[in-house]
Order: sequence, then structure tokens, then C-alpha cells
Amino acid sequence: MTKVTCSSCGVECEVPFKPTSDKPVYCSDCFEKQGGKSKSGRNSSINLDEINEKLDKIMKALKIE
Repeated sequence: MTKVTCSSCGVECEVPFKPTSDKPVYCSDCFEKQGGKSKSGRNSSINLDEINEKLDKIMKALKIE
């Protein structure tokens, strides 16, 4: 985690990446207000199901059990 200052409200927070100087960094509250979506969104279980289906097809094609 990297300690940063939110570009919008100025609060100190931590982000799971090293920011570049040319892009703003937001705290979680401001990120949501900007229309951003977190990794733990509702679609994560749907995406995981799709990935598992694709992996099953690949494993079947490669004859891996």
C-alpha cells in the first residue's frame, strides 16, 4: 500500500498501487463520487463464473483433468 493525499478532498489515504505524477489519486469516497467502481463490485461473482467456464473449456481441450 502507498500513502497518498486525495486529489479532491485532501484526506490522507492508502492505495494498492504506486501512483504516477500525471494522474489524480482519490480516496475511496471521492473515487465513488467520480463514478469509479471498486474491485469488489457486484459483477465479481459473475466474472468469476465466466472465467471458470472458460478455464473448464481450455482444460477439456488440453485433456487436463
